[in-house]
Amino acid sequence: MSTVVNHNVAVAPENVGEAPRPPWVLAFTVTVIAIAFVALVKWYQHTFSWSVGLDSFSDDFQIYWMRIFYAQIILLPVLGTIGAVWLWLTRDRDIMNLPARDELGRFYAMFSILVVAAVVLISALGLLTEADAAWHQVVIRDTDFTPTHIFLFYLGVPAGLAGLAMAWIWVHTRLPYFANRVSMPLSLAIIGFMCAGPVVAFNEWAHTFFYAEELFGAPVHWFFVLAGFFLVFLIGFVIQCLQRMYELSRVYSLEEVEKEMGLSR
Repeated sequence: MSTVVNHNVAVAPENVGEAPRPPWVLAFTVTVIAIAFVALVKWYQHTFSWSVGLDSFSDDFQIYWMRIFYAQIILLPVLGTIGAVWLWLTRDRDIMNLPARDELGRFYAMFSILVVAAVVLISALGLLTEADAAWHQVVIRDTDFTPTHIFLFYLGVPAGLAGLAMAWIWVHTRLPYFANRVSMPLSLAIIGFMCAGPVVAFNEWAHTFFYAEELFGAPVHWFFVLAGFFLVFLIGFVIQCLQRMYELSRVYSLEEVEKEMGLSR
């Protein structure tokens, strides 16, 4: 019995083991830790925003808020760069010969990461963005670096960009399907999220010089929605992955049948 292999799918009948499974335990653990961190950030905001977060000229504001700001804008780019370089240097040099079982397992791991990211994103938007909306409507600020923005813009946005950049490198260096091509849906989603950077700068400038705080639905905020819409391109990326997983599942299933029948080459 001959083995039928789809394009760019390596067959390894000797790779005996259980069928690949999503890393549920790891995904659940990371999700709990990430949500706990978001809750900790929210607790810090709730505890110190009103007591030491209203006067940017006070010494307490410099201690409780600006130190966090400086730590974030320094550490996040450094950690993101280290992570990206590590992913590139440790890439699989023989990626095109990755067995179907292993590639399918990596897709399961990637989807687990997407689920974790979705849960964390929803938690952060619910706790941090709504807090920022309330802050805009009730507080007249005297600085761009408000207690809500320090975490939302200078923690959430840089962390998201670093995570997406590392995800792009991982996908294109760990999955044979994307090794010799560029996933346009994933790239467009990342480019769209990168647009949040200039929007943050314009938003801060506009609020400082001419825009009132009390209207959260102001036109200066509309561009954030436009940048968020680019995440819709992730649907196209998911479709690409599902197509590949269908091919891999057929190859892996055929390998297992051949092993059981003793017809492996």
